Amino acid sequence: MNRTFLIARQEFIKYVTRRGFFISILMFPLWIVIVAVVPQWTASSDSPRILTVVDQTGGAYREAILDAIGRDNAARNLAALMAYNERNRDHNLLCEYTIPLTSVLRAPTSQRALKVFNAKGGIAWAEPELSRCWRRGTPAFTVPMPRWVYAAPPQALARDPSQANIAAALTQQGGPFEIDAVVVIPRGFGPGAPEAAFWSDTPRGNLREFVDNALSDALRLASIRAVAPNVSDAVLLTDGADLETHSPAHSDGSSNAFDQAVQIALAIILFVVSVMNSSVLLQGVVEEKSTRMIEVLLSCATPREITTGKLVGVIAVAITTLLIWGAVLLAMMLLASHDTVALAMSSLKAIATLDTVPLLLLFFLCGLLIYGSLFLAIGSMANSLADAQSLLGPSMLILMLPNLMIAGVMSNPNGPLATGLSWVPIYTPFFMMLRISSHPPAWQVWGTAALAITTTVLMIIWTGRVFANNVLTTERPPAIGQLIGRLFKRRE
Repeated sequence: MNRTFLIARQEFIKYVTRRGFFISILMFPLWIVIVAVVPQWTASSDSPRILTVVDQTGGAYREAILDAIGRDNAARNLAALMAYNERNRDHNLLCEYTIPLTSVLRAPTSQRALKVFNAKGGIAWAEPELSRCWRRGTPAFTVPMPRWVYAAPPQALARDPSQANIAAALTQQGGPFEIDAVVVIPRGFGPGAPEAAFWSDTPRGNLREFVDNALSDALRLASIRAVAPNVSDAVLLTDGADLETHSPAHSDGSSNAFDQAVQIALAIILFVVSVMNSSVLLQGVVEEKSTRMIEVLLSCATPREITTGKLVGVIAVAITTLLIWGAVLLAMMLLASHDTVALAMSSLKAIATLDTVPLLLLFFLCGLLIYGSLFLAIGSMANSLADAQSLLGPSMLILMLPNLMIAGVMSNPNGPLATGLSWVPIYTPFFMMLRISSHPPAWQVWGTAALAITTTVLMIIWTGRVFANNVLTTERPPAIGQLIGRLFKRRE
């Protein structure tokens, strides 16, 4: 045990003092910044799409599309203003708002809030009242760029919406604007009548879906007005059901948008930390073989003690990495917004309960040991990094497969796909970390926990045998078939 501890301590010191460890620590906040900032930057810098409408029915459907553009812009303005208010509000001030604005702040994503926002005057009404509670020095709110902009069709296109004129309008350069899409609504357009045409050679965004929804709403309104002429179009378009989402995982019954993101993050962190530290373990074993340092270790300890010490060292490095990353992430959230920290902590409390924390730790450690054992076995069979690549490449393809299944699993965490994947031994820790907060059946939880522990023990035993049989050899790595055949073969 003492020799195992000494090897583990040496492995830990060797890894945490390497430049690669510090680079990986620094890359994490950089990666978070890229993931958080770049999408917002690209979204803010993305120019709006310009469409024109040739309405041969008299103009009613063109007006319907214009109304839909106005509602879309209003919804985007309200969402952006509410987010800006959360980022810049001074939490030390006790703010009192008017009753209409209070109703908007209570549920800013609801249809009711959007209706009040539009009726009161939009940003011109809400910003002055909200800004009284912003921190000193907060700049004025900048209205977000609209997604869609309407432009009147060129005269030639309005007179004759032929394919030649449509193509000329779409390819026009150097004018006051460049048209991205042309919508042609023929005479007699309606249910069972000629279809409207959507022309575009720049498939950017979901403009076609937007126009389709606007025209569908207009057709429904036309059908309703045929039997009820006095019904207000505005009411029909803006009224809708407001559905509040609640979660039993939160003590107050509220729902947190971070919940699913935290689950996915935990599973991905398991994969990243495991592969990153296990790769260093593989490289270290290959270096020890090439410098004959492994012979010195074998003269002082048994192969089982060496492999166990190296795996314990990898666990210590992984835990250290997670603690540093957690501290960095917390500091970044505190700098960004106190509300972000509150949301993240609320999700962590909902996922990491007294019932789930032991299971999360179990699956994390099992996954780390399974991947570490695999990489350690590959390193013991390779005489050089080039040899290791012949086995590492197929292994990485197999290990990366769960990342492609995240969307399918999270859409139905207790469905057949998620359940089946959870019983694949090398994937069990990854998928159970995704599913654990969705409360799978107890027999699946304890069954997969037993499977993960069994797989971990077998992988450690197999790694010890592979290490003992191959660490001193100078032959080429065995073929995959031979490697599988040696799974339960004792040392010769």
